[in-house]
Amino acid sequence: MLQDGVLIFRNGKWEEGVAPDGLTRLADVKGYYANVIGYVRVVLCLIAGFTAMAGWGWITAGLLLGATLLDWVDGPIARRAGQCSIFGSGVDWLADVVAQVVTFAWLVTVMPQALPWVGMATAVELTNCVFDFATTATGRYPVAPVRLRAKSWFFAIADWSMPGGRYTWFGNLLWLAYPVCLLAFCLRFARVGWWLVPLAALYIWCEAAWAAFIVASWTEPSRRQPEYEDAAFRHLGFVPEAERELLESVNRQIELDPEETRIYWLNIWQRSAPDTRMELEGVERLDRWARDLVAAHYAGEGVDLDGYGLIVNPRGSRAQDWHIDYAMDYSTIFIPMSELTPENALQYAVLPSLPAAFPDPDSIDMRALAAENSWVSIRQLLAPEWSMLRMNFGAVHRGIANASGFDRYMFWISVKKGALLPPEPTLAAVERAVLAR
Repeated sequence: MLQDGVLIFRNGKWEEGVAPDGLTRLADVKGYYANVIGYVRVVLCLIAGFTAMAGWGWITAGLLLGATLLDWVDGPIARRAGQCSIFGSGVDWLADVVAQVVTFAWLVTVMPQALPWVGMATAVELTNCVFDFATTATGRYPVAPVRLRAKSWFFAIADWSMPGGRYTWFGNLLWLAYPVCLLAFCLRFARVGWWLVPLAALYIWCEAAWAAFIVASWTEPSRRQPEYEDAAFRHLGFVPEAERELLESVNRQIELDPEETRIYWLNIWQRSAPDTRMELEGVERLDRWARDLVAAHYAGEGVDLDGYGLIVNPRGSRAQDWHIDYAMDYSTIFIPMSELTPENALQYAVLPSLPAAFPDPDSIDMRALAAENSWVSIRQLLAPEWSMLRMNFGAVHRGIANASGFDRYMFWISVKKGALLPPEPTLAAVERAVLAR
């Protein structure tokens, strides 16, 4: 029986980990309608390989064309049935790879002189298959702009055939013309094949442009070893300059409560109320950046973005109660937008081992906790502005009273495993909701 462990890619290496709860397994998706279509496509292509060797040209062409046409329907069926899956995408690309290899081998046996050109075209197709699926498998697929050619003239073909990543009638024509062109040459209908060569060449250009876009949009977990890490906190590096400007712009647009004297936080977006978000300039870019950080620094941990916003520690505030954020399966990335000093820092506790749960997550009795353990280490986190600090799951912490000469701001991004949290107020355009710990 397979063990329930995983390897997690973190800091440029594979580390041992435990598979999180709630993962979708093979048993859950293997019977999806679109996946069954993918299995049929793979089988048709494999049979076509044998019929090509046997010299049954028309049967081979029919099998390969059938596999191609089925590729036209599996995606719409998956979306309509609500059965999209990364595994299904893998089966789909596997069928494409097998079809490309069989067609290439068949054509080279019929027209050896076509090897250099068909070899280059097949290499483009296989490159697109490999990197497109590798991107899909991360669960974070880049959205192509409608005017991709704004990046370079090379992407113009993508704007004509698949603006925003969706095929037009022209894109569908190119997509079908390429395999029909190759099959025409395989069946020795050279005149038909030559008529279709311009469309087939445009298709390969489109595939090369899409592969270039996917590779240029590539993201993966950071390869930088954290400068600081203990049981509760990990330093992830520093915010890039462009995102610093974004956070400052967002912060300037938020109207804070000048009368508030407690540490409080503001939700810009929350998963339990996904359609409610602050109407701020740049908020969509902020949302993409927050999701990219989660994908990079929680890869393989089975989490979902739960929310992001701003924490304010006003001058003269009082200390928070010791607490954990909601539950033991909750974690947060803190980004100080002003310096964390000894006078306004965040304190946290390091324990011999974490309990399964706390009776009251919002107010933890630290004396009782110390009495239950052989030791409890209370630590104070100081950091320069624009640090990125991951607080691990179930960390006991609090913000201390702000005795510094300035208000302390932190941007936060929180993730959670499992079920949604109850809705909380989000800062709206007119009515500002301020929540106090």
